Amino acid sequence: MTRPLYCDESIWLPVADGLSRRGWTVHTARNEGSLGDSDREQLRYAVANDWLLLTFDDDFLSLVEGQELEHRGLIYVQQAGRQIGDVVKVVDEHLQNRSEDDQSIQYL
Repeated sequence: MTRPLYCDESIWLPVADGLSRRGWTVHTARNEGSLGDSDREQLRYAVANDWLLLTFDDDFLSLVEGQELEHRGLIYVQQAGRQIGDVVKVVDEHLQNRSEDDQSIQYL
């Protein structure tokens, strides 16, 4: 099983709920009281809790690749043209094959 997920505010709540229903531990910016925090703060929060960050926001890619900010793993999902169930399915499949210690950046 992989580490818990932290869904930033760009992730649709039904996606977070769907992943939770599939058995993943999911934290959301809304539930954690971090709505409106900057991307840097969201990233720091995920790192402090040792959570994978799940996002639709490509700004995070600039932070972890371009500026090389610390992270514990990042899953970027391109949302254009995707339905909720589609996103849940692709993330679930990825998580099933991701090792717990994997801190890579994945594009789905």
